[in-house]
Amino acid sequence: MSDPFLDMAKTELLARLKEVNFETSVSMRVKDVGNIFILGHDATISDDRADAAVIASQETFTKILHGTLHPMKAVMFGQLKIAGDAKTAMKFGNLFG
Repeated sequence: MSDPFLDMAKTELLARLKEVNFETSVSMRVKDVGNIFILGHDATISDDRADAAVIASQETFTKILHGTLHPMKAVMFGQLKIAGDAKTAMKFGNLFG
């Protein structure tokens, strides 16, 4: 059984991914909750390894998903960490404006 936050985040990501194709994978790692793996036009709740990872708390990702915090601002303030391919991580950030 998955976490309600991950289910909500996956739904939100799937809506945004309709217009974007991730040729490389990215993992949205929500601290103490779980991971969402993004590749192509799909997002799945999975611990699969990705080319890039964006790592933050549930609170930070909630703000990003609801549009009250831009991912680049979150990186600048140390609320969002990036591991792996920075270009792929930036593409993730572009999903939110």
